[in-house]
Amino acid sequence: MESLIKDKLKEFLEIKGTISGYQHGFMQGRSCLTNLLESLESWIQALDNGYGIDVLYLNYRKALESVPQKRLLENLKIYGVHGKLLRWIQSFVEARLMRVRIRGGFSEWIKALSGVPHGSVLW
Repeated sequence: MESLIKDKLKEFLEIKGTISGYQHGFMQGRSCLTNLLESLESWIQALDNGYGIDVLYLNYRKALESVPQKRLLENLKIYGVHGKLLRWIQSFVEARLMRVRIRGGFSEWIKALSGVPHGSVLW
């Protein structure tokens, strides 16, 4: 089900022009490697034209763990996702509990207010 939703949602957002042409991760035929190659090409061209370059590296490794669920859902509304699909996604991200294990013991279950399900093909 997740794969079907992902494919249709991605197609919808691409048609609307919501996804930038600079997006590489999670796109067909594009990857972190293609992003790096395009960046390298731009840097080489700038250096060949006598410009200096500064590069800032950011680590988004845990970015999906900090996404506020309400903001994610609000952005989906802004991009035109409504009705049953939005309610399904809302249920998918909001209906989650978490707990911590320390030395064989577990904390109480609490509602997860940010992040998206790990291992999901949607994110």
